[in-house]
Amino acid sequence: MTQLQGNAWRTPGPWMGLTIGAAAPIFALASAGAIGTGLAAALMIVPLVFGIQMIRTIRNPVDVNVYGSEALRNYNNRMLAASMAYVVGMLSGVWLYNNVELSKPLAFLAALLPTVPALGMVWAMARYLTDETDEYLRHRASLSAMIGLGFVLVAGTVWGFMETFGVAPHVWAWWVVPIFAIGLGIGQVVIAKSERWQGGDE
Repeated sequence: MTQLQGNAWRTPGPWMGLTIGAAAPIFALASAGAIGTGLAAALMIVPLVFGIQMIRTIRNPVDVNVYGSEALRNYNNRMLAASMAYVVGMLSGVWLYNNVELSKPLAFLAALLPTVPALGMVWAMARYLTDETDEYLRHRASLSAMIGLGFVLVAGTVWGFMETFGVAPHVWAWWVVPIFAIGLGIGQVVIAKSERWQGGDE
């Protein structure tokens, strides 16, 4: 069984989830008019810090012992590419929609700019679960995904009722991707910390 105790922070996965998860809601709230441009710019410092750390983990070469397996390293690379494409596609699509008079076919294409990379994230996760031969690592990935799903369910339920009762602004449904990314990243870190504590008790 491959051990990754304490190594999660040395891979880009958790930092990537935190970066996207922190940036996308800020952009969504600003686009919806829920927060001002100045506040949004100030809040973007948080995902910027996460992004810098993510880049540092990418630039520092790490071996398979850190990632846990070749399949997990490939998964991180695929998720990183899809996530960066998602952010670029989201920013580009929203800018086009807000600043360019688009016909319905062009608006449809603009909507696909962030949609296709988001589907790429789903494909990357499915591909990893089929490629991973280590049952323990596959269990970790499934558990992290369940934590991410839990974040989406809780946030969607709470915000949905708050919006229904008029105490929260409307936010577009594509927030589910960044919220899931936050939960996925936090889940990876929590699991790694839990394993390190258990290892220290043995």
